[in-house]
Amino acid sequence: MLDFRIATFLQLCETRSYTKTAKLLDITQPSVTQHIKYLQKKYNCKLFTYEGKTLHLTPEGEYFRRQAETMTKMSAKVIADLQRISEQLTELRFGFPREFGERTAAGIVTNLMADQNLHILLETGSTEELLRKLENGQLDAVLCDKYCALPQLASVPAVKVRFGCYAATEYAATAPSFRRILARTLLLQEDGAGDRAVLSHLLQKKGMSFSDFETVTCSNSTAVLQKMAASDLGILFGYAPAMEQEGLAAISFADMTEDRPLLFQYRKDGIETEDCRRFFEAFRTAWTERFAGSPV
Repeated sequence: MLDFRIATFLQLCETRSYTKTAKLLDITQPSVTQHIKYLQKKYNCKLFTYEGKTLHLTPEGEYFRRQAETMTKMSAKVIADLQRISEQLTELRFGFPREFGERTAAGIVTNLMADQNLHILLETGSTEELLRKLENGQLDAVLCDKYCALPQLASVPAVKVRFGCYAATEYAATAPSFRRILARTLLLQEDGAGDRAVLSHLLQKKGMSFSDFETVTCSNSTAVLQKMAASDLGILFGYAPAMEQEGLAAISFADMTEDRPLLFQYRKDGIETEDCRRFFEAFRTAWTERFAGSPV
């Protein structure tokens, strides 16, 4: 749908080399030059400039790059939507934050895929990462623990989930005080993870921060952090559905445990509202059945 020269421009933004761009696109170097000259003439601005032998984007070029990336993503979405319409297949691109438990997501979504009218593309990542993709149209809906007030997004209540402290079963059985666990290693998720933000907020209410723990170890893998905690290498704060690691148990602290409501945030211009509604209701039911009797 887009001018093919925009693809040349974006590739040149990556390589900063006319020769490499030509090779990657399997065209001649003069063709790359002609494509850029065409765009500069069409939009009446200079997109690139040389500083010595290094190619740089001009301020106009940087703006055009951002817009071109957005247009490319939207073009891909339109093509995919048209294909789904022609095949009479409803496809939902659903983001599930890994801090809620990737195995939980896989199990629930696998069951929901039994609905032959709904094809689910599941993507996991940090909450912030998934919300960015929702904002720019790469996802249709995201399960999250915070509300984004953007005009293109809407939200509905999803489920409730318990947030708390977890440690090796034997250590948790000693019912340690909160001050005692400060001498332990805090196992912490990456920046952008929802559970990290919740923990920071709860600590701030106590006039504390991550630095009050003896040591801090970070990872972007919930599974790695769980195994470390189960091996008594530290303590971990997170959401109950993700804490299904053998050898891991909860430690109850009244002021560090919360039942937090989750939201479905979705794009108003995504799949049909009725399809979204059916998916959200099916997800709630599957979640409830999966965790019947559990404090999630």
